[in-house]
Amino acid sequence: MRQVTGRSSNNSESKASIRLASGGRFFSASTLAGIAEGADVDVIIDTARVTLVPQQMAESVSAERLLAITGQSPLTDEVAIFSDAVNEKVAVVAVNKDAYETLMSRLGSRMHIYSPLQSDNYSHGRGLVIEVSENICYLRLYNNGLQLAEAVDVESCDELLYYVANILNLAKESNDIPMYIIGSNKAYKLLKKYYTVICE
Repeated sequence: MRQVTGRSSNNSESKASIRLASGGRFFSASTLAGIAEGADVDVIIDTARVTLVPQQMAESVSAERLLAITGQSPLTDEVAIFSDAVNEKVAVVAVNKDAYETLMSRLGSRMHIYSPLQSDNYSHGRGLVIEVSENICYLRLYNNGLQLAEAVDVESCDELLYYVANILNLAKESNDIPMYIIGSNKAYKLLKKYYTVICE
């Protein structure tokens, strides 16, 4: 298992993005073909089977245990891994064992793992940031710092609306909170009927 590095800046020579589709179970090795030998590589793992924890917690509790606490224990063909730290937050991710071993064998210590859940877009001030990647939505609520971060599988914009309403209710936030949507015009069209929405 990789140790948490505490790396908080993006200094990689290569910014290749490798996506694991279908809940993080499949991986295309051909994506690695254009990566320069010896270059550091940022690997973005696109899956809803992820949770965000403080870096200090990741240094004292195993990845498997942290996922189990959130009800996402790794399946028999998965392994729990830590991402690199961003702003003292670490993503704990369940990924396919074979895909992870392929990455490790090809990249080794040159690999720096991240999750879209760690993005700090619009992190200053107050707002709900929604980044949509296929059927996965990464939701981050800010109000004088990060209040909540969650990745969810959604089948429709109506389902996203349900998650947004629940998050605002849980956080006791009013409906006038600014929302920033990245990656889905359909989500923007629905949510702007009920909220103040900015589409990127």
